[in-house]
Amino acid sequence: MKLCLKPTIIPFKLEGQVVLRFNGQYAKIPDPHGAIWEFATALDGSAPFETLINQVAERHPAVDQEDLRSVAQDLIRYRLVESPDAFETTSLSDHDRNRFSRNIDFFGSMAAVGENKFSSQEKLRAARVCVLGCGGLGTHILFDLVALGVHHLTILDFDKIELSNLNRQILYKESDIGMPKVETARRRLLEFNSHLDITAHETRLESAQDVARVVSGHDIVICVADKPANYMADWLNEACVQEGVPFISGGLDVRRSVFYSVVPGSSGCGACWLTSARNKSSLVNSISTMAKQHDITYRHPGPALVTLVAVTAGMMVSETVKILTGCQPPQLTNKLKEFTFDDLDVGIAEVWQQNPDCPVCGHLANSQQLSVQTETV
Repeated sequence: MKLCLKPTIIPFKLEGQVVLRFNGQYAKIPDPHGAIWEFATALDGSAPFETLINQVAERHPAVDQEDLRSVAQDLIRYRLVESPDAFETTSLSDHDRNRFSRNIDFFGSMAAVGENKFSSQEKLRAARVCVLGCGGLGTHILFDLVALGVHHLTILDFDKIELSNLNRQILYKESDIGMPKVETARRRLLEFNSHLDITAHETRLESAQDVARVVSGHDIVICVADKPANYMADWLNEACVQEGVPFISGGLDVRRSVFYSVVPGSSGCGACWLTSARNKSSLVNSISTMAKQHDITYRHPGPALVTLVAVTAGMMVSETVKILTGCQPPQLTNKLKEFTFDDLDVGIAEVWQQNPDCPVCGHLANSQQLSVQTETV
């Protein structure tokens, strides 16, 4: 097997040891004779590592070949090397391989030897992503998604651009004031990447059925629509669970932001969370019930600082990448995370579990249990 050090690894030759720096960490390898340094720097993908071991061992008779072989196996085990042979097949064009080369090496930093580091970028390109809301969070999220290499987008909004939007809504400019957000966002994204496939809906969602019609057939939904405030989360949850589409939702709450994700069939849903929160606190139960019954929300538009928007968008898009590519497990399921401006801390505000009695997703939990029981029998 031909191996090379990953481009994300920086080797250092120190007194009696080789140090490999990666992802803020250091791998220290004893090297009293200089053989490890010679071996590590020779890993450029031009020759099989067994050949390199033999060549280095011939020049350093005091070094046991098994020691070199053990080092090679450790480099493989800790994913510090990659095999060029695994990158021969990809559906990415030369244009995409160049444009998204930094992404590809990022995903390559997590890949095991033999895994194709192009596969995550291929999954992003093929994914069908729906973004509900083209406001502060929506514009940041859309720009991030397109920069990542997502090509197939469905976007939805019904508002027009106002002057007060321009403190945080980065796809718009002064000359756009009065124009529909969704069409302006579409045009601006196509200016950034002309290869995109964007479906734009300038419409207001008024029920779970409306949401279901828009999100059906997508691989993931990101919802940052905030109107109607007391119903959108329920409609989104019901529609996405019904359609079997993972979703990520979030928003700003004065000096903090919150965000969470749901993967139908493998995590609890939004209704599981609400039931859990109401059971934990009589105050939450009273307020959430009253807010919905009387449609109580802010009398004036809530404050929105671009720094909170940017951090929140980054968190939500990072979760999107995890879910779409499988490069790492999701980190926002069964929990509400928050970013607070006051101390710049990211923490967990709420946790919940999938509720087998949930009126929205309980049937998925029960079918999972039945499947496990059937397999056991």
